[in-house]
Amino acid sequence: MTSHQHSSVLFISTFPPRKCGIASFTQDLINAISQEIKNETIITVCALDKKSAARLYDQPVTMVMDSHEIDSCMETAVRINHDESIKLICIEHEFGLFGGELGEYLLGFLSMLEKPFIIRFHTVLPEPSPKRLKMVQTISSLADKVIVMTNHSASLLENDYHIPVKKILRIPHGTHNHSTIDPLTLKHQHDLDNRLVLTNFGLLSPNKGVEKAILAMKTISEKFPEAIYLVLGQTHPNLIVQEGEKYRDYLQQLIAENGLQKNVRLINGYMTTQKLMEYLTLTDIYLFTSKDPDQAVSGTFLYAMSAGCPIISNSFVLAKEMLDEQTGIILKTNDEKELAEQAIHLLQNDAQRKQMGHNAYLKTRNTTWEKVAGKHARLFGEVTKTPIARPALSNQFTS
Repeated sequence: MTSHQHSSVLFISTFPPRKCGIASFTQDLINAISQEIKNETIITVCALDKKSAARLYDQPVTMVMDSHEIDSCMETAVRINHDESIKLICIEHEFGLFGGELGEYLLGFLSMLEKPFIIRFHTVLPEPSPKRLKMVQTISSLADKVIVMTNHSASLLENDYHIPVKKILRIPHGTHNHSTIDPLTLKHQHDLDNRLVLTNFGLLSPNKGVEKAILAMKTISEKFPEAIYLVLGQTHPNLIVQEGEKYRDYLQQLIAENGLQKNVRLINGYMTTQKLMEYLTLTDIYLFTSKDPDQAVSGTFLYAMSAGCPIISNSFVLAKEMLDEQTGIILKTNDEKELAEQAIHLLQNDAQRKQMGHNAYLKTRNTTWEKVAGKHARLFGEVTKTPIARPALSNQFTS
């Protein structure tokens, strides 16, 4: 290799314009890592998508792999092996992202790959079936490092999957800096003057449990007529393919039946990070009503904390890890009556609510994208045995 050639770290993941949580996560992460690494290293992406979609992609995407076609997986592995500039592969893993039973096409890809790779498990399920256990163990034994985002996922890998502790690295999900604009100004800009704002954000689907919060708003709005519940985000693209806007239409009907047109607003649109952080900054309470107790991590949940929102959440893995009496409320029953009671309690107690939001913000300070990116850059350097991270000079001058 000549000195002026770049070496690259290749991420294998879904990537925008494809709409999914992992695509957004990877984009945010790569943007942050690019600030933390030396100029001679670049980050490139192999986007998981149908081959016909290749023309939709732009830099940093340099190749597209159809992970539901075994031939495409094999061909891509060979192509990566032949590309001398690629020094390390970083795979974002979710079982549904790869074809075959439990995404086993990934194993075909890995068996051909001749370069070091690290893998991040976005979901780690407890009590795995023998097949899932074998999959995760095989992938982990081939990987240089296995990354997870919560302590809970790390302990599951160790105890339920018997992955050696030295293989496992916990790097939290990153968080954005919250909007610097004052919340009252933001409320005015978004036509929410003098409103108490409760928010939920993310791709809309029935497992988000939005209907429960809508029903809770009936009780909340009797006490606080100025309260409004914002449901931010488009319908999940997979759901649109299956049934169109059936779920959103059902929610609109629920709003109408309960006379909540003034108290619930479904905002159907793609949220840029800036727009999202504005909405979270003006939010008085964030409601997390998703139904899956095994969900390991939620970017939306952490973004709400980093924006200083007090949270009322269903009980799930991340809530138990991140929330306590000081930072939010975990529902015991997950029913709308309890949700309404807790929301009313927080809306009646300004000081407690604001302190909770502030504590939530403080709790995410070690998870800024910058810090998360720095951990990745150091890890990449360890695995490739060449220091990739920029020397930490700038830190002396920042508070």
